[in-house]
Amino acid sequence: MTVDSPPRPRRGARRVLVVSVVVALMAGVGAFFVLRAVPDYRTAFVVDTSSVKNGKQFLAVTDAVASAAQNSADGDSLSLRRFGGACGDGRNTAAVVGPGTGHAQRISTSAHALSPSGKPTLQSGLLAGIDDFSGYYPFRGSKRNRIIVVTSHGVDACTADQAAVRATVRSKAADSGVQVDVRFVGYRVPQRERRPLARLAEVTGAAEPHYTDTPAELTETLRQLTVPGSPEVKHIDVPSTPPTSPPPRPARLTLSAATLKPGGTCTATASGFKPGEPVAFTWTGPSGGSAGTFTAGRTGEAVARIHGVHKPGWYTVRVRGKHSARTASALLRVLKADNPRPRPSPKLVLNPTTVRAGEATTATASGFRPGEIVDIWMGPWGHSGSYAHEKANASGVAVGRLGEDWGEPGSIQGVRAVGTESGRQAHAELRYEKEKPTGPLTAQASPDPVAPGGTVTVTGSGFAPRRAVQYSSDLFPGNATSASGTGSIEFTATVPADATAGDYVLHLTQTASGSTLTVPVRVKSTAPAPTPTRTSTSRPSPGPAATPPVPARAPEGRDGADRHVTGR
Repeated sequence: MTVDSPPRPRRGARRVLVVSVVVALMAGVGAFFVLRAVPDYRTAFVVDTSSVKNGKQFLAVTDAVASAAQNSADGDSLSLRRFGGACGDGRNTAAVVGPGTGHAQRISTSAHALSPSGKPTLQSGLLAGIDDFSGYYPFRGSKRNRIIVVTSHGVDACTADQAAVRATVRSKAADSGVQVDVRFVGYRVPQRERRPLARLAEVTGAAEPHYTDTPAELTETLRQLTVPGSPEVKHIDVPSTPPTSPPPRPARLTLSAATLKPGGTCTATASGFKPGEPVAFTWTGPSGGSAGTFTAGRTGEAVARIHGVHKPGWYTVRVRGKHSARTASALLRVLKADNPRPRPSPKLVLNPTTVRAGEATTATASGFRPGEIVDIWMGPWGHSGSYAHEKANASGVAVGRLGEDWGEPGSIQGVRAVGTESGRQAHAELRYEKEKPTGPLTAQASPDPVAPGGTVTVTGSGFAPRRAVQYSSDLFPGNATSASGTGSIEFTATVPADATAGDYVLHLTQTASGSTLTVPVRVKSTAPAPTPTRTSTSRPSPGPAATPPVPARAPEGRDGADRHVTGR
């Protein structure tokens, strides 16, 4: 009797099962790590790095951003973007630190390395900041995504149509498909630019901008925005070390430089504190001060910048943990100020110093503060003059060109250079070449003489063509006329009705050619001519017949002889 054996499982089915189990395990492990990599909060700092009048104003912004980054939770994803530059240049906004956790120290260092320049390109920075959240990676925050715009300007300098800026930002925010919480923080924003910034915040769904005027206000505002007070995002203190754990390492403070020049800067690094613990940095000595309070990272380190110490001598820099009460200190020496060589007096040199009308000259201003903007101009300040804005180099020299398509032939223009920070000034003169006259200079006035209250017509020739000719006289008010293309002039003037009769002089001057001429003008009298007087003579009446004439005795001649006239 034959008994059939049970069928054996196929070897291929086993393999499929094993592979399926491995794939499922790998997928689960991958999903676990992906979920762990997704941050609860993602914050993007978008910082205005355009030019400002005062370098300390920009320093307050970088300090506040660095402090806000240090105070953020270790698990937050942080990034840093700047905006400011030339209009139309794709580099007027750029990502400085990409998004990721553990980037607080990188953002602090990178923020302090930024320098202000260019125009405020607010639209470019905001659009790029929104676009940074459009992809699936780097991961967005699972609870909140934030853009914090820190700016000293309220408008985009590359367009006069701020309504178009708002429309573009509104469209970008709608198309991104991401719920981003935008916050605007203004630091010393001019009053005239606050309303446009508020309207821009409105189209992004943001709250009213926070306006600050002091570094302390700015730092506190950013701290409140980056460390929300809601229970689910509060920082959690690390539990105290169990008794069986090794003792914590002692607090320590190191300085990047042990000696400084007055007003110098060094970095203070405090270690040995609890992760997430606020650490206060202070100093005492010839003067006291505080660098602020910074949050220790996951390694227990907190970093601050020591600056603004000017008095020479020895200082003690101290740190103290607000929770652990741990302290540490280090010595810092501030050297005496060097006796600087006297700064040379500001000087302005033009090359060339004499040009034709419409030609430009190169102005070199020296003796100014390195890095400051130097305004160089001639003529009235504004659109009716010619001017340049140039930044002084490390030697305090600024170079600019001005005078193109400007100037009057034969004139002398004063050129002025003024440092916007130091207030130092320098002056120079630019001469314009004279133009050649068209021929011998002649002019005459008619009628000659002219009656009081009448009109005199002045004609002339030989002037430089199409250039102004000024005239003046004590007979009538001065004015100017323009020579024709052939160099001739003609104008009329009214003689006052009460003008006194006499001879007057009319002065003609043309600056462009350096020509001068005087023209005589005579005013005739208006007094009536005297009426001639007529004398009547009587004729003798007829009488009796005349008697014969008696010979008359002529007067004695000059020779003493008697002369006689005899009638016939």
